[in-house]
Amino acid sequence: MRSRGKAEPRPPPRPKQLRGEDLEKKVLEVVLSELDRVGHEKLAIEQVAARAGVNKVTLYRHWPTKLELSRAAVLLVAGETPSQPDTGTLRGDLLEQFRALRAQAREPSRRAVFRLLFDARPGDPIGELVHEIRKEKDAQVMRIYERAIERGELRPDADPRLIHGLLFGAMLGFELLRWGDEEGAPLEAVIDLVLVGVQPPPKSEQRRPARRTHAR
Repeated sequence: MRSRGKAEPRPPPRPKQLRGEDLEKKVLEVVLSELDRVGHEKLAIEQVAARAGVNKVTLYRHWPTKLELSRAAVLLVAGETPSQPDTGTLRGDLLEQFRALRAQAREPSRRAVFRLLFDARPGDPIGELVHEIRKEKDAQVMRIYERAIERGELRPDADPRLIHGLLFGAMLGFELLRWGDEEGAPLEAVIDLVLVGVQPPPKSEQRRPARRTHAR
């Protein structure tokens, strides 16, 4: 007869094997974390595979080179940022755009992409990649400024690329170079400071007739 002792505990269920988009997302999140921790130069496929819990062969099947793996991770971050918010005003659009960028710059796994902009050296493939992606994103963002000119919120001769460059550089300076305190970039103040120099004069001044001088 069988003894009625306690049944042997069942082994824990095997973790669900990730496939497709789930696997890709997990791997790329690990890549971003490693880029923040060690940088692209020291990024190791073996370490990524170990942390993601996948076979190294699987990584090479999807991303044959370290550069392609990093590229996929950078594109993941780029796709998370709204390129053309449309709140109805230029100030509202810029606040939405740069709040999203600031949130990314404060997230360790996303911060690595912004650091690559600073660390890139001439001829560095990953640096050139990041700058190329940024150019593509900036080209999309230009529509924000075009709408503002059409609405009369900017002077017709305003340079959208100069405006965006000033705002983007200020945001990175506050967040990555720690220009300010722990609160980071005061976005509203920075945006207002830049816009005041490129906005058209008030309508009252535009309609004011020129004063005539009378010769005596």
